[in-house]
Parts: sequence; structure tokens; C-alpha cells
Amino acid sequence: MTTSASSAGQARTIDDVMAGVTGRERQILSAVRQAGPISRSRLIRDTGLSGTAIFRGTEDLAARGLIVIGDPVAEGRGQPSAIVQIRAEAMASAGLSVMTDRAEAVLVDFTGRVRAMRDLSIPGMARDAILDGLVQFIDEEMAAADIARNRLLGVGLAVAGFFVERTMVNPGSELDDWALVDLERLAGARLGAPVIVENLASASALGERLLGAGARYANYAYIDIAAGFGAGIVIGGELVRGGHGNAGEVTGLFKLAGLPTPNLASLRTTLAEHGVQTGSIADFVSRYDDRWPGIEQWLAEHAASFSLLAASLHYVLDCDAIIIGGRTPRGLAERIVGAIRWPEATRPARRGRSTALPVIIAAELPAEAATIGAGVLPLRRSYVF
Repeated sequence: MTTSASSAGQARTIDDVMAGVTGRERQILSAVRQAGPISRSRLIRDTGLSGTAIFRGTEDLAARGLIVIGDPVAEGRGQPSAIVQIRAEAMASAGLSVMTDRAEAVLVDFTGRVRAMRDLSIPGMARDAILDGLVQFIDEEMAAADIARNRLLGVGLAVAGFFVERTMVNPGSELDDWALVDLERLAGARLGAPVIVENLASASALGERLLGAGARYANYAYIDIAAGFGAGIVIGGELVRGGHGNAGEVTGLFKLAGLPTPNLASLRTTLAEHGVQTGSIADFVSRYDDRWPGIEQWLAEHAASFSLLAASLHYVLDCDAIIIGGRTPRGLAERIVGAIRWPEATRPARRGRSTALPVIIAAELPAEAATIGAGVLPLRRSYVF
């Protein structure tokens, strides 16, 4: 039997849930999560911690029910070493992404594996109704996953818009109900759980790092193209938020340069001018056809914008990769990649050598990245994820 989101104990902070887990033990948790089932002897090699520290740390984490210690397994010539792994059902986190016309929820277990996703979109995108749907989703899916309801670490909430305060987002007019309110306080009270608010592009960058192309790069910019346009920045494996949470708000670059801002709203307008009608961005995404007339025109009109952005990210961030994602269909993302040019004037060579360029690739999670990224936010706060 599940309990309601407002039941006793659910207002605990994430720090309360993980109270007593030391920094060293969080390091062990992170190493075990990244490796999957792993021997204690390999943990010693991977973490640089002593055998005593690994033994005591894993024993303590097992006593807390966070990991499982299995039977010893022989590795090479040494003594057999016990295998440890994260206990997936020890805890869970939930995520919600809110866009102009779509709301999507996710449940993630303690290993970071997605257990369930659900479309919570409703006409008008009313905040309270969507949060009520999220409560029902969490109750039902935690029960189905056999995870105790009081083991919810928290909820990540990703909203399309920019921050005006740490917990307050300023989205487009379609999301008036989500604008300029303390979302962590309001959503937390309704969900009975700690809430972490992030903007959509940054959450997408985290989702892509967990399950997509970002897993292969420590330094990258994730380009979120939907009704609007933004970027999420990851450097050294960590999300860069900036002083006010708005790192990656790159649309101002286009205005300064006198160039148009690329987004799916403008593409839908161009398609309509060529006789291709789409009822919404969701309809556009579901029916996308790379042969539609008007796509080439839109790409030509925005090629300079994409090239300026790529050059700017290259010189400012020195990133390894630029990932084209958001709600962009993969075929369109690949065409955007092909439209970007590196003008020789922006690559000054010295002694016949210039700076290394980032690779530009299509995202591997174009549809779910923001939702999954929101879902792992509480896990990232709890231990190095």
C-alpha cells in the first residue's frame, strides 16, 4: 500500500536522508555506480583509497542498505574479493520537465536507471494539476518498482525559461502559471519532498551526460532547440550554472550580431509557408519528415547563427563537443551539424597549427534528455553522480 505525498517524514531534506554518509563513502558510492558490480580490490585501485577504508566504507554503506555485498570472486593471483553493487531499490528520485506544450515525468532508481516515464501534458499547462499528476505518478510507479515511498530522495523540476532568482523562473507566456513564483517551496509543499529547480537546457545537458553522447565527453555544450533556444554547459563533468543560474543563455549573441534566433517555432512558420501545417511542436516532432519543403530554406537562413554559436562556444569554453538536441528530431539535428561552417578567419593558425576544434554531433536523447536530467538532480546532490 502506498502512502500519500504529504505523509509524515516526507518533508525531510536530502541531507537528512543521507545523514552520516561521509565524503569518502560518497566517493565509493559514485565509483560503484559508475562501474556497476565491482570487486573491493578493484575499488581500491579505482579510488586510490586504502583497503581498510574500502572495507569499512562498504560495510557501513551495506548496513545502511545502500549497497549489496556479494560473495568473494577470485581475480588473478590475489585473494578472492567481495563484489559490491548499488542496491537499486534503496532510494529513488523523480523528475518533471515542463515545456510550453509538454510536461513529462520520470522515476529513477538509486543506480540512475529509468524505471518509468509518463506524459503529464494538459491544455493550458496548469501548475497545480500537473503537480497533482506527478504525485500520482510517483505513488504508482514507486509501488510498482517495489521502492518504499519514504525512500524518495527528492524531485528535480526543469522549466523552460531563465532564472530571476535561484528558485524562480521566467518562462514564456505559455507557462504563466509557472512564472515568478518560488517553485521549490510551492512544488515541495505539494509533493511533500525536497525539490530542486533547474532550467530546461541545463537539465537536458545532464540527461545527455547520463545516457547519451555526453557520457563520452567531459567538456561540452548541449544546444537545446525547442520553442526557444538555449544551451547547457558541462565542464570537467560538472554543470556550469553561472552566478544566477543562467549560464548558456546564448540567444543574446544572435541579437548582438543581427542574426535570427533558430528555434522550432520559426521552422514551423517556414514550413507553413511551404504548405506543411503542424498543429504544435509535439505534432511537428511526431510527424517530422526530412523531405518536407522549407527545411532547406530554414537551414540556409540560420546557418550563420549556428556557425556563430559554434565558434563562440569553441573560443570561450574550449569544449570537446557541441551537441545539438532539445526537441530537435535526429534527422534535423544532423542537418544542422552539416550546415555549420568554421570560417578560416575564426581559426588563426600559428606556425601552421591552430586550436583543436570541438566535434559537433546530434544528441542521442533528443526527446527525453531534460526529463531524465531533472530526475537525476537529487541523486547528484546526494552523492557524486
